[in-house]
Amino acid sequence: MKIPTIEINENGDIETIYSDEIDLYSIGKVYNVRRASFVNFDEDSQIWNVTLPNGKILFSHKNREVAINEEIRLLQPGGDLYV
Repeated sequence: MKIPTIEINENGDIETIYSDEIDLYSIGKVYNVRRASFVNFDEDSQIWNVTLPNGKILFSHKNREVAINEEIRLLQPGGDLYV
């Protein structure tokens, strides 16, 4: 799995896609954690979908790890869909 990028904004806050690969607790208090997307298996199509909370599917693949890596690429700081 790809380790997400960490961005420190002008207020000193860290923005990232959470990963257990990074011990965020070692650098301070973790707060304002929001779910950016979900990776769920669709039994009918037999694929993994990367889905936004509003239901929009961003990416689909038969391999879960490929779907997760694309989720990270799209949503991490600097990614195509980072806001």
